[in-house]
Amino acid sequence: MKTILIVGINGFLGSHLAKSFKDNFKIIGLTSNTNNLSRIHKEEFEVFSSSDEEIANIFENNTIDIIIYAATQYQSSDNKLFALFNTNVILPFKLLELSKQYNIKSFINVDTFFNNPKYSYSYLSEYTLSKKHLVDWLKIFSATCSFKVVNMKIFHMYGQSDSSSKFIPSMIDKISNNEPFVNLTKGEQKRDFIYIEDVVEAFRTVVISTSTLDTFQEFEVGTGSSTSIHDLLVIIKKMFNSSTELIFGSLKYRKNEIMISKANNSELLKLGWVVKHDITQGIKKLIKS
Repeated sequence: MKTILIVGINGFLGSHLAKSFKDNFKIIGLTSNTNNLSRIHKEEFEVFSSSDEEIANIFENNTIDIIIYAATQYQSSDNKLFALFNTNVILPFKLLELSKQYNIKSFINVDTFFNNPKYSYSYLSEYTLSKKHLVDWLKIFSATCSFKVVNMKIFHMYGQSDSSSKFIPSMIDKISNNEPFVNLTKGEQKRDFIYIEDVVEAFRTVVISTSTLDTFQEFEVGTGSSTSIHDLLVIIKKMFNSSTELIFGSLKYRKNEIMISKANNSELLKLGWVVKHDITQGIKKLIKS
């Protein structure tokens, strides 16, 4: 049985990957805080801290076949940029060096569709810069190492156990509780929303196809279609038969607002991956859970 090291195993995506892959792979986890394993507390995964000493020991004591780097650090109001740089660049760089030393077979990185020169949200500038730096390093390593390097550029992922502060969970909370009103932009901006189970299956498809991939390969993980914010919220409101008034147009768009984002998932589809949930199916499943 192959061994997968999932970095960020207690995160939204990392925890779903671990639970889904555990029947076919040995799962080892890496996290910044081993005292908080809320998303995987019922599981029996071996989980290590991401301190330097612990990382070296993992490779010494286990034969790691695949690393999935699902950890990420967003910008925060306290502007602790070192934490962001450490999680998004320094830690994966160390793991890449260890991967080279211990002959792993593949390194799969979780990237974001925001890492695109066309987009320029100022509130994400440090975050997207750090993600770009890592991808540049991934390309350098792929040219000099024997293992495969894969960059998974994920679009708007949603599903069970996501942070309550994220857009879809927060809107479901407000609408399901019949808050009197919600102030919104016009809602014309379109997003490629992809359900977590489809994301997990995209990773599974890549893992089992590793031998056929190029030395460095990038995949866009999305449904390939977009839904407007307006239509998404109308769908949610209808599902709850909610009395909440959605006041579209009461807020201004962000500066440099992205009006449409849609994944080009053709390379994933060629590998046999299939999108199983449209936005209505995904939201229904999330609400039922």
